[in-house]
Amino acid sequence: MALDTRKRYMLADPTTRPIAASFTGAQRLNDLRGKRVGLIDDSKPNGKEILEELADLLKARYGVADVMYHRKPSASKPADPEVVARMGKECDYAIVAIGD
Repeated sequence: MALDTRKRYMLADPTTRPIAASFTGAQRLNDLRGKRVGLIDDSKPNGKEILEELADLLKARYGVADVMYHRKPSASKPADPEVVARMGKECDYAIVAIGD
């Protein structure tokens, strides 16, 4: 008597359909002169140094008027929602630095 010893496997397709973004991005700025930039530091090594250099460059080369700086408590935590909301109201654009 013959026995069927082959195992049967079910294959599943792990792919999904792309998810379209549910928002539209902000309108691009034509000029940075006189604008206020928000800088968010992700707390990784060298993030602060990158942002300091960037802030100096933006002021000297592009005429940025003011900089609002925020340092997250750690790279794995999101920025404080109140700070993000305040930057959204008070800044013309924002940049997030990822150090290392």
